Amino acid sequence: MRCLTLDALSPYQVCTYAHWQYTHFTETPSLHTHDFHELFWIEEGEGFQILNGERRPLSTGLLVLVRADDVHGFSAARPGAIMRFVNFAFPRRLWGELWRRRLSRRPVYFAEKDHRKREWTLVPADLERLRIMARDLAVGSRDALFAEAFLTGVVSLLAGLDQRRASGSLPDWLAGSLARIQEQRHFTLGTPEFARLAGCTPEHLARAMRKYLGRTPTDILNDARLTYAALQLCTTGRPVLDLVADCGLENVGHFYKLFRARFGTSPERYRRHAYLPPKRELARA
Repeated sequence: MRCLTLDALSPYQVCTYAHWQYTHFTETPSLHTHDFHELFWIEEGEGFQILNGERRPLSTGLLVLVRADDVHGFSAARPGAIMRFVNFAFPRRLWGELWRRRLSRRPVYFAEKDHRKREWTLVPADLERLRIMARDLAVGSRDALFAEAFLTGVVSLLAGLDQRRASGSLPDWLAGSLARIQEQRHFTLGTPEFARLAGCTPEHLARAMRKYLGRTPTDILNDARLTYAALQLCTTGRPVLDLVADCGLENVGHFYKLFRARFGTSPERYRRHAYLPPKRELARA
């Protein structure tokens, strides 16, 4: 079994940050371990991870912490499926130093031995917050300052999620439907599909959304659509008109209006100026 290290990093970098894509499906993924901590979140698609001997499902919006010495491997969910995710890896000493100085009163996170307690399902606003915090890493600023700043932001995000869990402010049925509606095969079908995933009527869903999040189902659907469109603009050369259709929208002008309100620019300009991560396919070991 392979043991991955960060030994190949340049003297000016302490971490890695990369976009990955899995298209290979296997019931027995190749496993590896490592001498560093890492975290990843699923941007799009479905798959699974074998983590310390247990099969764990992966889907859009899931954030996972992986400890040094964990043993894991990945696969797409089924033949023909695609899973895209973002990975951030860093030395365990960086976490130890940050913990001692600033986080000792927080939950244990990377010290948690139960891998099932190191998973969080994110709503669109949480995913957007992660992307914003990671912008410096994405363009190559990966020294200790930027790595620590990102880690601190992640802990702040997780602390807020834990508070939401503890207060019971978001029912499980609503949290689950919020996670699943991030997938393109669901959000393209609109509000009726959102209500179906939630197991309630559109009217009940709308009332719950107002009560718990102060937002409408359409707000969440449009967040998911625009997140998908932005990712496609960054990683593919597909025409904007195709993306409008993929998002389940019929009015191109409405799509442009929504996109400009979210990102402050047109889709074409966003594509020209976005950071384009290299496409990578993990080789089968």
